[in-house]
Amino acid sequence: MEFDFFTFGGAVFWEDVFFYQRWRIQRNCFTKKYRLLDSWDIRRASGSFETCQRAFVKYIKSYEIPPQRGKMVILLHGYGDSKNIFKPLWRKLVLTNATVAALNFPSLFRSSLASAYQLLFFLNHVDDINEVSFVTKGAGNLILQRALNLPMEQQTFRTKMRVGNVVEINPTIKENLLCEILSKFRIFRFLLGPMISEFKEENIKRMVSLPADIKTLKIFSDSKLTRLYLRMLKLCRIPVDAPKYPKKGTLYIRGTTFYTLQNQEILNYTVKFINNGKI
Repeated sequence: MEFDFFTFGGAVFWEDVFFYQRWRIQRNCFTKKYRLLDSWDIRRASGSFETCQRAFVKYIKSYEIPPQRGKMVILLHGYGDSKNIFKPLWRKLVLTNATVAALNFPSLFRSSLASAYQLLFFLNHVDDINEVSFVTKGAGNLILQRALNLPMEQQTFRTKMRVGNVVEINPTIKENLLCEILSKFRIFRFLLGPMISEFKEENIKRMVSLPADIKTLKIFSDSKLTRLYLRMLKLCRIPVDAPKYPKKGTLYIRGTTFYTLQNQEILNYTVKFINNGKI
């Protein structure tokens, strides 16, 4: 087997389409070429999806990769983020003996619907798992909502595993004024991708919710970075309304850290709800 080279994990241009014990197959959003990365983000094969799958089967035997079983927790980052934002949460979730998959998707180059199809492709190729739960950050909730509302014949994973609990951290529930302004200019739509237009008021209002039978917790929290951003908007005399959060199934936590996912209280509530469906 050929040893390739270290990669940066595909944080910008690659989308995860397969995951098993921290090995992943990714697809480049421009070339459509696939590659197999091991748990250290070293490229082990490239070519078609089938080529990477066959290579992975060989590595299972030679490296004696153990089977994954039971419950999987999928982490979906927000617009402009990458899976790396979930490192503090990942460390807590793996202690619960769940298989934890932080997914990359090229949010600057894909709409939420395109990423929803990527998520379904990923889920439909999950093996040896009987329950899947989700944690979303920011606009990751739009992708999950679209995916779980697509026709059931496209959600073939539902025949072999159930959908467990969902935690949405600072989900997109209203329009973003700055994104709405920027989306009016062609240059920003080109640079910032199709998803930026989805944050308009008219598009957010049309967005479907998660199926009613799925237990969901929304966690809202500011951060030192968010407060700095709001102060800058006010200095620029851009009107900013006080955030209004829904009351049902919602938890508000006062931000005490620079980044939301560094807040231990948020992480602890997330792990608890994913495990028990209660807070």
